[in-house]
Amino acid sequence: MSDRSESSITSGEDGKGRIEQIAEAALRLFARYGYKRTSMDDIAREAGVARATLYLHFKGKDDVFRAMLAGLGAQVETRCREALATPGPFAERLAALMAAHHGTAFSAFSAGEHLGELKAVMISIAGAELAAFEAIFIDLARQLFDGAAAQGEISIERSGLRLDTLIATIMRAAAGAKYGELPSCEDYLLRLREIASVFAAAVSRDGALRA
Repeated sequence: MSDRSESSITSGEDGKGRIEQIAEAALRLFARYGYKRTSMDDIAREAGVARATLYLHFKGKDDVFRAMLAGLGAQVETRCREALATPGPFAERLAALMAAHHGTAFSAFSAGEHLGELKAVMISIAGAELAAFEAIFIDLARQLFDGAAAQGEISIERSGLRLDTLIATIMRAAAGAKYGELPSCEDYLLRLREIASVFAAAVSRDGALRA
């Protein structure tokens, strides 16, 4: 009886908020224990909802994982747009964008040593959500580069790469900065800043850009 009442309230008045609550709880558990070791019962307990309520919104753990990634993407996009709106030299804005996207994602999953497993799960069951997440950086980085080039602040041609290749290379560098011994969040952000400095120098008109 209580589950039915809760489900009615959730679906009618607070469905979106309840889904976000569950997705945030799942993110904490996946980061801490990995995907395989996290059960639907674990997620329900962490979110503070009845098991029936969890299944009202999600068919299973795969659905929860996809919602978790989509929710993280929405948070990251907000941070990325805020980073681009902050005035400053191109190198600083690129570093801020990388920190908002790659840094936020790393911080969300770095509580445990499950990055490899979680990335594999993303590829296998959440391809669309992963592509949407990566598209956030691609689209906003394109806006950043195009805007700076239009203002005469940088010259994309100086890098010797097309813009889409340049952005893809930045993303690979950001991913590579996580490998080896797992860095702390602070160290990873420093690495991102160094990467931004290198790429900003590659398109600098005067060679003096620094993050």
